[in-house]
Amino acid sequence: MADLLEISDVRLSFGGLQALDGPNLAVADGEVVGLIGPNGAGKTSLFNCVSGLYRPQQGSIRVAGSEVTRLPRHRIAALGVGRTFQNLGLLPSQTVLENVLAGAYHATRGGYWASALAVPAVARTETAMRGRALTLLADLGLGEVAGRVVGTLPFGTLKRIELARALIAEPRLLLVDEPANGLIHGEVLELGATLRRLAAERGTAILLVEHHMGLVRSVCDRVVVLNFGRIIATGTPAEVARDPQVVVAYLGSAAA
Repeated sequence: MADLLEISDVRLSFGGLQALDGPNLAVADGEVVGLIGPNGAGKTSLFNCVSGLYRPQQGSIRVAGSEVTRLPRHRIAALGVGRTFQNLGLLPSQTVLENVLAGAYHATRGGYWASALAVPAVARTETAMRGRALTLLADLGLGEVAGRVVGTLPFGTLKRIELARALIAEPRLLLVDEPANGLIHGEVLELGATLRRLAAERGTAILLVEHHMGLVRSVCDRVVVLNFGRIIATGTPAEVARDPQVVVAYLGSAAA
């Protein structure tokens, strides 16, 4: 498998706070890599650097061979990077379908004004996007709620809608930020099966930030552990769970 995402010696600071202190990691096509660590370890900061929300002061981030550390967010998305967020950014007054289609705007040919003017080529693109969105919603078990207003739906369903919005543009790399937060056991199992299927059937590279260790163990090929912006361990879920440095980072001591 080729490495789709390559992160090398990334450093990010806010004033005197060192958020990222030189982590190096890679994610290959079809691979699910877990990124774990205590609160404040730098996990979301790393996501923000990959997706273009933050610009690191040093280091390299390459997606499919292209350097992205100085690219605007829409250019990074166009390279095939999709993302979900800890805090859902859905539009509560819009339908499920409309929310999912919002994730595809960067992939349309004409932008907002062309869409507003109903340029024929753009209209055809949007029709195709609508069909893709409906197929995706059905695939994620959301077909029956496509026309429902988002604000009327339960939290577990909202998490799946957020995932659908990230997937509508068919990303090659998917950054998933704490998707199990707030889900019940059955929903976590369903989510895990969906992520594994995306990797196996679509070849999607997935970088997963998650505190739910059951989900991490069930879906991740490898796990990378961050603490104070540095990588302190990497390996299979079982190997990382036995690492003394990981025990100290999470529990504050090496005691059993």
